[in-house]
Amino acid sequence: MRSKDTAYFSEDRDLMVRFQNGEKRCFDEIVERHKQRVFNIAYRYLGNIHDAEDVTQQVFINIYNSRKAYSPKAQFTTWLYTVCKNTCLKTFRKKRLNTTSIDTDMNLEQNTVFMQVPDPNANTPLENVINSERDLVVKEAIDSLPENQKIVVILYKYEQLSYGDIGKITGFSVKAVKSLLHRARVSLKEKLSSYFNR
Repeated sequence: MRSKDTAYFSEDRDLMVRFQNGEKRCFDEIVERHKQRVFNIAYRYLGNIHDAEDVTQQVFINIYNSRKAYSPKAQFTTWLYTVCKNTCLKTFRKKRLNTTSIDTDMNLEQNTVFMQVPDPNANTPLENVINSERDLVVKEAIDSLPENQKIVVILYKYEQLSYGDIGKITGFSVKAVKSLLHRARVSLKEKLSSYFNR
């Protein structure tokens, strides 16, 4: 994990152990702490608000049902990302969704979802149009990547995970993670060169 507060994640581990021991309110706190992160990953991967919400709910159902499988020796967030990755892939393979912008964060709070938008005074309308066009082009390029490359790019670029953590989540070796990222970068450079060099 890059630039993360280790004390924060130690609390996650403690909450999960207490939940395993019967303190069900700890599960509610785990959900509150991580529902936004899970939703953002699901949204970036699936590009659909409704399906991202469904995946978010399913991830926490899976965690609830498989709580005894968690080992306190493992970092909780690594386990969480693994469950999230598997659920996203399962949903994606079922529906082969048309995705939306991978750069857009969504807020999931009190059963509502809304887009985080920049200060309207920050950009001119023309700049916003240009940025939207660029985001769409980047989104389409990332969406076209093979599944393994796509999930690795999301975890590395947007979740800022280390090669080692990505390897634990995906089951790939560090060497394989680096190779997937390299191939993704080469592919994205080729796909985006005509747009950014025009």
